[in-house]
Amino acid sequence: MKKRWIPLLLTLGLVFSIPVSALKAEDFKQGKLSGLAVAEDGALLVSDTYNKVVWRVEGETVTQYAGAISVAGLSGEPTAVYHDAVADKAYFKEPWDVERFLTGYAVSDADANVVRYIMNGRVYTLAGSSKVGSSDGADKTASFNRPTGLTADADGNLYVSDTGNGSIRRIAKDGKVTTLARGLNAPMGLCYYDKALYVAETGRSRIVKVTLSGGQVTPFAGVSDAAEEAGEYYGGFVDGALNTARFDHPQGIAVDADGTLYVADTGNSAVRAIRGNRVDTIKRASDAELMPNSPRGVAVKGDTLYVTDGFAGSILAISVAKNTFADVPNDAWYAAPVSRAVQQGIVSGMSKTEFAPDTSVNRAMFVTLLSRVEQIKDGTAILDGDTTFSDVAAREWYSSAVRWAADAKIVEGSDGYYRPDDRITREELATMLYRYASSQKLSVTAPDDALAEFSDQDAVNTWAVDAMRWACGRGIINGIDGTLQPGAPATRAQAVKMLVSFMEAYQL
Repeated sequence: MKKRWIPLLLTLGLVFSIPVSALKAEDFKQGKLSGLAVAEDGALLVSDTYNKVVWRVEGETVTQYAGAISVAGLSGEPTAVYHDAVADKAYFKEPWDVERFLTGYAVSDADANVVRYIMNGRVYTLAGSSKVGSSDGADKTASFNRPTGLTADADGNLYVSDTGNGSIRRIAKDGKVTTLARGLNAPMGLCYYDKALYVAETGRSRIVKVTLSGGQVTPFAGVSDAAEEAGEYYGGFVDGALNTARFDHPQGIAVDADGTLYVADTGNSAVRAIRGNRVDTIKRASDAELMPNSPRGVAVKGDTLYVTDGFAGSILAISVAKNTFADVPNDAWYAAPVSRAVQQGIVSGMSKTEFAPDTSVNRAMFVTLLSRVEQIKDGTAILDGDTTFSDVAAREWYSSAVRWAADAKIVEGSDGYYRPDDRITREELATMLYRYASSQKLSVTAPDDALAEFSDQDAVNTWAVDAMRWACGRGIINGIDGTLQPGAPATRAQAVKMLVSFMEAYQL
């Protein structure tokens, strides 16, 4: 079933996601980019499984950091060779990931079944015999089966996703390899945070947590269903609570300084964020925006998340700044909701530095915001419908959202008109949310006296009483200085706060 997507631009602002320094696939010789790491000097190191090299990206300049491109095979792809040497004469078979480690950089060479090491201008074999196996031991006495993801802890240990063996291996500073955890289904990307590893268990379409002391494996985020064939699992695409969210064979994961996890959800062509107790989508490919198509590597540098796209052969840069708006003070009552809504792609700023919290919201804007909540809740939802209004042209930026909401009985017109440019009032906004909750079969019960504390409760229109009572009872509306102000135009700050409070109330 084909998905219909609502444009994310125009009146609501821009999503600031751009290719790194306008680099194109040609800059990487049409490579298939995989893992990446932030080098000590701030440049990016990127592994390329097609050209079988590690690239260095600094600004708009791309150079080969390690590995030589071998002669092309019959298919045109450079042949796979395993050879240690000085950096520009060494060969990799399939460099999958790259990670800062001790005084150099580790590279997982998946097809060679070894972990390589770049230091002082040379490429060495750090661990692995090059033969498929699962033996622990020192240096080349150990064996792997397609090592992929890499991460290092604060004590100088390197961790490896031994994908073919379904295990997590540890390489100590002295080169000794031990097995930390077993029994995983094709683990790939992994990252270290606060004495634990977070692993993209690709085969089971979920994220698991592995403790460093004892190697205990516990599910962390994402659920999946077993397929008909043993050992296979179905992925999905659902945002929300950790124990109900769904991924589709994620391959990469990285962590921010505040503990936010970013996941390359490869099967969904999406980048997801895990904050606190929920999963949100921060970027997904669409008919209008083709990247990320096949995300794999993720790395955080300051306020920017870098994502490799193997299909496009390029890198996506996504702003993950918590608050870049000069008109949203950090202590404002709407600061946290705005930050969350922007990072989830529900709303964006009028510019990179202006959110305009006091600007009123019209009916076209709010129904579009609400449709994005639906897309977050159910990534397979078709945001379109059959209902038409005489004042809503077929191809306006909000048209699909209006048709979707009208079909679902979330919005109603008047004499065949929707009035998209009319400012939405606080009670109208509450009513749309109330109807949306009802359409999703969510409980809309509320205490009978939920409006009693407000001095202007009698100003609520009869048609909005149930919705306002529900919104107040659920903490979606808190009032303004003891009043509801039901007929007042809702501002962007108020609309975002109500939407986020609604999502939190129902753990969406």
